[in-house]
Amino acid sequence: MTNTLEPDGDGVRVNGDDNKVAGAGAHHNALGEGSSVNHYEINVVTPAAGRAGDPISRLLILIVVLLSLCLLVMARWGSARMSVLIVGGGVLVGATTVALRRRKAEAGEELTVLHADKQARARRYLLDVTDRLWVRDALEDSLESAVQLEVGLGEQRGAVVDPYGSPTPLALADGPRLPTGTRLRDLVRDRPGHRMLVLGDPGAGKTTHLLGLAADQIDAARADEHAPVPIVLLLSTWADGPDGLAGWVAAEARQRYMMDTSQTTTWLAAGSVMLLLDGLDEVDETLRDRCLAAIEEFCTDPRYRECSLVLTSRTQEFRELQRKLPVSRAVRVLPLSEEQIARTLAEGGPRLTSLRQAVHTEPALAGMLTTPLMLGVAVLAFARLEPGTALPDGDHRRALFGLYVYQMLHRVRALRASADGSGTTAALEPATTYRHLVWLARLMSRQGQTIFYPDLMTPAWLPDRNPPWPLAPRRGLRGRLARRLGWDHTSTGLVGGQLATLAGAWSAAPLGALVQGVSGALLAACGGALILGGAVGLAFGVVFQSRRAERVSSPVVGKDAYNIYAATGWTWSAVSALRGLVTWVIFGALVCGALVLAGGTIVESSAVGVVLGCGGILAAGNAPDHERPPAVRGGALAASLRRLARLLLILTVTVLAAAVLVMAMGGPWTALLAAMPATLAFMMTAGPGRAWLRHRAAHYGAKASGLLPADLERLLRSGEDRVLLRRVGGGYMFLHRDLQEYLGGCPPDDPIASLLSERQ
Repeated sequence: MTNTLEPDGDGVRVNGDDNKVAGAGAHHNALGEGSSVNHYEINVVTPAAGRAGDPISRLLILIVVLLSLCLLVMARWGSARMSVLIVGGGVLVGATTVALRRRKAEAGEELTVLHADKQARARRYLLDVTDRLWVRDALEDSLESAVQLEVGLGEQRGAVVDPYGSPTPLALADGPRLPTGTRLRDLVRDRPGHRMLVLGDPGAGKTTHLLGLAADQIDAARADEHAPVPIVLLLSTWADGPDGLAGWVAAEARQRYMMDTSQTTTWLAAGSVMLLLDGLDEVDETLRDRCLAAIEEFCTDPRYRECSLVLTSRTQEFRELQRKLPVSRAVRVLPLSEEQIARTLAEGGPRLTSLRQAVHTEPALAGMLTTPLMLGVAVLAFARLEPGTALPDGDHRRALFGLYVYQMLHRVRALRASADGSGTTAALEPATTYRHLVWLARLMSRQGQTIFYPDLMTPAWLPDRNPPWPLAPRRGLRGRLARRLGWDHTSTGLVGGQLATLAGAWSAAPLGALVQGVSGALLAACGGALILGGAVGLAFGVVFQSRRAERVSSPVVGKDAYNIYAATGWTWSAVSALRGLVTWVIFGALVCGALVLAGGTIVESSAVGVVLGCGGILAAGNAPDHERPPAVRGGALAASLRRLARLLLILTVTVLAAAVLVMAMGGPWTALLAAMPATLAFMMTAGPGRAWLRHRAAHYGAKASGLLPADLERLLRSGEDRVLLRRVGGGYMFLHRDLQEYLGGCPPDDPIASLLSERQ
């Protein structure tokens, strides 16, 4: 694979764009208007009828409002009951029509799934998506592209199962070097059902070779309609399932490429696609062996004998699995030769004089530059150093990463942005950026994540009362609580308690007024604020430290597994709705009993209970769809808030319509209205409301603990501007997993200059 290096006024410029080293930059609207693209996923949005802003929906909403007003006037003036019922029926019909149109609009906004009856169109579409996402974005914007070189291949012996020999244990051995210029495409050309394993050291260029194969195969598929279409999939998202690898591929193709599941299965059997599976070593350790077994089953399944497959993995992690693969061939990515390294450094000109001298005086450093990753890091790290600069003794790999981070933190372009305080996108100071990026790397590694989606952050990301790292002491009540409870429960308790205090006063006042007028409203507001705020704060901050208490309370407030984080999509679950109905009916019965004891009538109390039950069905019946990561920053949170707003609107319209009808019939319509605030408040404990609360609590805790800044977007942009992070759709990731691991091991409170000294 050939990569390019260009000098510029700020050290090194990769691929002609100072912002695009290692993939930084926007990935959105790559397919034009009406589309949104991220690194691994494309969402094609089609215009949908029936949105809230289209003329027909506006007219229907206006008619419903006018009919409601007419109904209210007619009821007040004592119109005939039949007339009232007729107008009320018109209100219900209009509201139902609006709801159905909105439901149709939501369905129209879902991902457009390509079906099997459009084979040619689906094929062209898949080729275009793979080309844009994996070739133009990922391949051309990798850190390894900071150097110009050819990464060679060699045979890898001992990794392939011999179908005619007796089983033997895994014993990897280096085979002969393949001819110079050999590409993976040359090894799989015109061989249906060819399976290959690609091994290599960290940063050797496995993914670069794999994406190069994708680029070559795209060209071949466009020239020959019978050639298989490449599908690039990341094994870091592997999830075990009953249908093995084929089922996982079909699910991933639907989520990432919007391919119909049945069509993907058909293409797998026909050999119409080529599976490019990257990163067996990135599968969770507890699932890695099962993932390899699923790949073995796929390779030996006669149903998929026509389907080609290429798998990459780090050599050491594959060796630890102690299993051979039933593939056609295994190759390894070779380390860079001394001639390649010397030629690359010589082509760097005067800017790389210091690196050439360091390599000459430090043989150990020369041994570190045998992979494109480390050579690219060294080129960028030494680009502006004075000749004669040497790395400290000790771990040269860590020292090289430290020098790279130091240089990137002090990039001239980034410092200019830091000095510009006029805009919201001004970069953070180098020391602040370094400290927060260290904590971000630690939090991501602890969660087993390589992509950070701010929308999906929950209190589970925060340190508990037994943190794995020493935390800076925080003063005040929050600091004392965090030392005893952990930042996860402290943030949840404080944020939940504050909102519950407001919700308690807001929801209890109308119920108190229903029973005892103004004085009852004031007393109920004070009591509701104290009781609900204190109860929620203690429950989430203290009581739920006990797993037994959490199990007991889960029927009421739900489990974390049900509402883990904000989601880009929400689905209706009848089972969850039934559970919510039962739970909220029990809760409503308790509220009804309290109202009866306080002087309310049984009819009024029952009306309050019915409204609470309706809220429970709406809130608990919505289940998050976590399979699609957000395509844009804030996409998941915005989608969750939109869903919450729709639920609140549905409840409000329903209760208002019911109140008008009940009033016309002489019933307790005031009880229905009085129950509204309490119901709306308690709807925040489930579904999209709870997702939003947990998101707020997580960001509050991250800020209060000093781990992440209040303006998280500013930190992420600063990291991107300094070529330490790159944007991936709606999330961010470090340039390389090794860089994330390095920063995660750095002391966050040390001065930046310590990056230039040896670290133990």
